Amino acid sequence: MTRVRADDYDDKKQIILGKAAALIARKGFDMATMMDVAKACGTSKSHLYHYFASKEELLYAIVHEHITRQATDLARIVAQPLPAEERFTQFVDSFVQGAARSRNEHLMLMNDLKFLPTGQREHIRKLEIEMTELMEQLLREINPKLMTEERVQKPYALLLFGMMIWTFSWYRRSGEITPRELAQRISELFVHGFKGAAAP
Repeated sequence: MTRVRADDYDDKKQIILGKAAALIARKGFDMATMMDVAKACGTSKSHLYHYFASKEELLYAIVHEHITRQATDLARIVAQPLPAEERFTQFVDSFVQGAARSRNEHLMLMNDLKFLPTGQREHIRKLEIEMTELMEQLLREINPKLMTEERVQKPYALLLFGMMIWTFSWYRRSGEITPRELAQRISELFVHGFKGAAAP
């Protein structure tokens, strides 16, 4: 007989994802156990397995939800009928705000993909590539001459993503610079260069 899901199934699942992300980001995927996750969630391991059949399935659910939300928002921004620099600024702001808001999930995306099965890992990588291609498109619009050579297009996009991604290995949204100001400074620095950059 098929087990009927409780009305609050999705809400409880989201709570598990959030608490698991906080635990794994702090402790590391290889060191955290399902028992650790269950304790963090105030539940039993058997109850946890009702939602996720394995630790790897839990990891995939966390990073997939995070990057899908990012990719969807970035695609929406790029598709807007606005000047390229304005969309670029929104793009960076969306990425930075999302990474600051979901820092635990962001750190897992950085550090723990190697623990996923090949098919799931490749799916996440595909979404990352799609996001890079969106940035390439914006950079071509902003400076077509600079982006004429195909061999430099991806490096420019990856330089920006590298700056943003690794920022969250040290950045805390509770610090003196807000996520919005950080995003503005990144946009200004990347588009206009350090020498010509003005304070946002």
